[in-house]
Amino acid sequence: MTREDIINKAKEINLVLKLSDEYLAYQKAAKEIEEHAAAGIMLNDFRKKQMEIQRKALEGEDVEAYLGELRKLWDVVSMNPYVRNVIEAELAFGQLYSEVMQEVVRDIDLLASEKPQEN
Repeated sequence: MTREDIINKAKEINLVLKLSDEYLAYQKAAKEIEEHAAAGIMLNDFRKKQMEIQRKALEGEDVEAYLGELRKLWDVVSMNPYVRNVIEAELAFGQLYSEVMQEVVRDIDLLASEKPQEN
């Protein structure tokens, strides 16, 4: 199979993902939140807090206390149905995407040096 064939298959997967129920639900939720400015602001604030905590975690900082703040913020923003729908749709699509990517790389072994050596 040529490189071009593989790229074409990837394009097919892209199209199939765009037609999935999960992606269509996300698109619908994203459109709805655009129509509700207050919900959009809430979502952006929540995402900024998430990104800030991720950055701190990557820098090696203990983020346990920040996670509690994020949970409290989620309790508030999730009361807004538009915000909740976007987050839930993102999670559902993210799960599908993750499963697809796991299948794409299944049985591809690039780190042969990590295999146990036979004696």
